[in-house]
Amino acid sequence: MAEIVANGVRLHVQRLAPTGGARPDAPVVVMLHGMVIDNLASFYFSLGNAMADAGCEVVCYDLRGHGKSERTPSGYGIATAMADLTAVLDELGIDRPVHLVGNSYGATLALTYGVEHPDRVASLTLIEPPFRIEGLGEEMARSLTQVLAAISDDEVEEWLQFSAGRAVGRIMRSAQALLRETTVAEDMLATKPFSPERLSALPAPVLAIYGGNSEIIEQGDGLARLVPDCTLVVLEHHTHMVLREAADYLRELLRWWVLRRDEQMPAYQLHEGKKFELADWVLSRTIPADLNAERRAARAEAQEGAERATVVPQPVPAGASTTSAAAGASRQEPRASAGSTQHEQ
Repeated sequence: MAEIVANGVRLHVQRLAPTGGARPDAPVVVMLHGMVIDNLASFYFSLGNAMADAGCEVVCYDLRGHGKSERTPSGYGIATAMADLTAVLDELGIDRPVHLVGNSYGATLALTYGVEHPDRVASLTLIEPPFRIEGLGEEMARSLTQVLAAISDDEVEEWLQFSAGRAVGRIMRSAQALLRETTVAEDMLATKPFSPERLSALPAPVLAIYGGNSEIIEQGDGLARLVPDCTLVVLEHHTHMVLREAADYLRELLRWWVLRRDEQMPAYQLHEGKKFELADWVLSRTIPADLNAERRAARAEAQEGAERATVVPQPVPAGASTTSAAAGASRQEPRASAGSTQHEQ
């Protein structure tokens, strides 16, 4: 783990050298993760090492307040996030244009940075970027408020615990602290929508990737219409979690985009039976009271079966016949199912 102080904030940074060692001409890829329920690990393990193996220099860092970076009480607006990114590049001595790769909020940050600092950007890869020319801040703040309500709900907490494991539980607790103890939601509310005029003048080429089953899929067409050099890729049967769901293809796609764009874009093939959809309650943002009912019923049934399987048979008295022992076991069975065996006491 490496820590640097950038823009006055302690940030956790991972820098991956290209295979074969650092080279002055190696493309620099900087990866920006999503907001609140995310950290640099999502890129480090999915795309980061793959791009380093392909010959790129890769930088992943935890945004302020996330992962192992410092959690400041305020300063989560997109202007501050851009200042943090500039400071990271300066602190690492990166003075040539970089390939920005962002996921969700990180993609919105990357696009904004490309508009504001075109001289520092070689290309943009935007995975599921929230994009609006009106009401962007309101949408992002509302989304964070809904996230806090969801991850604070007992039903959702139980669902996550048993569906995703301990690591996700730790991320959820960190997200709760970030949302409750900082001004992140208020700062998101102040996010200005994108300017059509400025987007139409964006010089950097853009690769925009959306899941066909994402709740923000309709925003991709608007982005593609406004950006002069935009390649829009829609992965059917995928959701907003496309980085996790289609990591293998995204590795291939990103290598093509950064290193071999003069060749034909790699085709995507959905593995048989692999279709991803958001649950209805996630789309409606209405948490059902019986979210865990099916899992609880299955657990109760499994526990009941285990109890039946572990009933201790009665010992056979000396001299008793096998037939009489079996009959005795048969007579004991109703009492065992009533919970009165010696083993269950």
